[in-house]
Amino acid sequence: MTKIVPAVLVDSKEEYLKKIAIIRQLTNRFQLDIIDGQYVDNRTIQLSDISRPTDLNMDVHLMVNDPKQFVEQAILLHANNIIIQIECCENIMPLLERIKKSGLRAGIAINPETDLKVLKPYAEIIDHVLIMGYPAGFAGQKLNPIVFDRLKDAREMLPAAEIGLDGGVSASNAKKVLQAGFDVVNINTLIFDNPDPLSAYSELLGYTI
Repeated sequence: MTKIVPAVLVDSKEEYLKKIAIIRQLTNRFQLDIIDGQYVDNRTIQLSDISRPTDLNMDVHLMVNDPKQFVEQAILLHANNIIIQIECCENIMPLLERIKKSGLRAGIAINPETDLKVLKPYAEIIDHVLIMGYPAGFAGQKLNPIVFDRLKDAREMLPAAEIGLDGGVSASNAKKVLQAGFDVVNINTLIFDNPDPLSAYSELLGYTI
């Protein structure tokens, strides 16, 4: 069954805490998006500004130009899954090895325009592949339908990895996405922009049965 994971993209600690309170009513896992203002022209709350809720599993998705310091901060927070945007730098292998050595799960996120073949050198080390529904950096963009073909290709290339989708899930495509076979689907707007996030999440769960 596909796991629905709320995605948190916020620029203040206050907003972060509000969303954590909502997530506690929904599920035990969330993804925190971290953007440094350099990878793209957007900036979120930083890892140094928050603490990890000990009752929730936290994935951290790093959309940053220089991920090394952010990886270390995520390790200190004991994030369960640390995901690095592969387009951020040329060689992320040392960072993935550092994550694995710390006992945490290592992941790679990949934009729609990036060839999946770039994942091959990391096939033996990564636990998670995050297929982006649109270029990383801003919420609320339209889903690129290429993600469905990429799911199949990623399964063949990385049969042991957890495969997730991030971005572009809307009311019009949620059923198709949640029944496509992804292990994890990260959802932001469709949950948090709803005046009743619990009902929104429950409706989405109905598509996974």
